[in-house]
Amino acid sequence: MTRTAEAAAAVEVLFTPEPRIADHPAVRAATRIATDVLAPHAEAADDPSRGVAPEHLALLAKNGLLSMQIPAADGGHGVDARTDAETVELVSGACGATWFLTTQHRFPQVLSRGPLPGLAAEAIELGPAAARHREGLSAATTLAGIAIAHLRRPGPPAVRAEANGTGWTLHGTADWCTGWGLLDVVMIAAATPDDRFVLALLPARERAGLRAGSPLPLAVMGGTRTVPLKMDDLHVDAEDVLLTGDIAVWREHDAARSANTTPASLGLLRRMLTALAELGTARDRPEALDLARTLAERVADRRAEAYALLTEVPLFERVTERTALRAEVTELAVRVANALIAARSGSALLLGSPEQRWAREAAFHLIQAQTAGVRVAQLAAFAHR
Repeated sequence: MTRTAEAAAAVEVLFTPEPRIADHPAVRAATRIATDVLAPHAEAADDPSRGVAPEHLALLAKNGLLSMQIPAADGGHGVDARTDAETVELVSGACGATWFLTTQHRFPQVLSRGPLPGLAAEAIELGPAAARHREGLSAATTLAGIAIAHLRRPGPPAVRAEANGTGWTLHGTADWCTGWGLLDVVMIAAATPDDRFVLALLPARERAGLRAGSPLPLAVMGGTRTVPLKMDDLHVDAEDVLLTGDIAVWREHDAARSANTTPASLGLLRRMLTALAELGTARDRPEALDLARTLAERVADRRAEAYALLTEVPLFERVTERTALRAEVTELAVRVANALIAARSGSALLLGSPEQRWAREAAFHLIQAQTAGVRVAQLAAFAHR
């Protein structure tokens, strides 16, 4: 083993999971795909002119990596949340654009199988689309996207739903829909006049009343085909309704769920710290290697705390602690990304360098699923030293 490889291994060992996780077939598959397929394509996946490769999505689905916690009888691996998180880390660390596109699928997949954990059953109602799409979403033979971020916003709803016979008519604009043209169905959220919401699961293509705008000029993950969706008298049949419910209950649940540190942020950190150790050794910059080791120990500690909260503590408990921890992890991601740029020097600013892409991905993790509470905690994390 070369000195560079030894340095990387010394950092990576801090993140190596216990054997029952490391040896799981899905984790081994994720390791192989992340290393051999996704990482070499990450620069292209970030580029709007090339983008995430559809065959990579198919490969992840074929290996069950989009159905990790789905029971084996329904086409998944039936693993626990910690094993699932390991595969997310590997995919995110290899290619942020591919991870972000695939993570869209998880929410409709889970919702089609019943109420989310901690979401009051009396406040929501599953619609006919849940049973109709459950099998395809569970096995990821049907890939889903989402257009729901606007439900978090205060003020007048961005997308409105009006009752129309047994169905609904939608008006407005959903500013963010990732994966347009790559996915099969899209879950669109709309608010009703009586402070409820409707989630419709529709084919991911234009139709009467539904138009996709041009891809957004994103600074990062430009290859995810993220577009605004414009709705003008879009009719939604009753059979296309996935879920209806109380919007206040939804927002309360969303705020608690979004307080958690995401495995994807940890995956990016893990990859960048390994790269910092490799660079410090290869260029004989011991200060970079020392920083990689020091921060890796801290991140590994925070990672253990985050997963303990995620897997052992009920959702609505210790939310303040969860939020502060997520903020610390995302601040660390920004710091490590900038440390990599400083350690690499001028070549880190070349468009083809992974350092500048990782820096932009670190910025993305600040705003992904960001609630007001998360934003306050993040700013506090930047202020604290």
